[in-house]
Amino acid sequence: MVDLMEALWDILLGNRLLRWFFIGLLVGLVLIGHMVWSGSDMDAADALMGIVASGFLVLGLRLALWFFNH
Repeated sequence: MVDLMEALWDILLGNRLLRWFFIGLLVGLVLIGHMVWSGSDMDAADALMGIVASGFLVLGLRLALWFFNH
């Protein structure tokens, strides 16, 4: 199990696109956590969809910035 976690961590650190996707997932997790903490009535499916959508939005923003800078 530890070897699997180390391999996944190496893949994450070695791939910049995956890194930005996971940063987006963390941002989404913080935003959804804040919404739930404030008392928003949210289903688990909606929360998961929001977290994944945030990951893809951050990844898309990073790709757009790369495209316009090169």
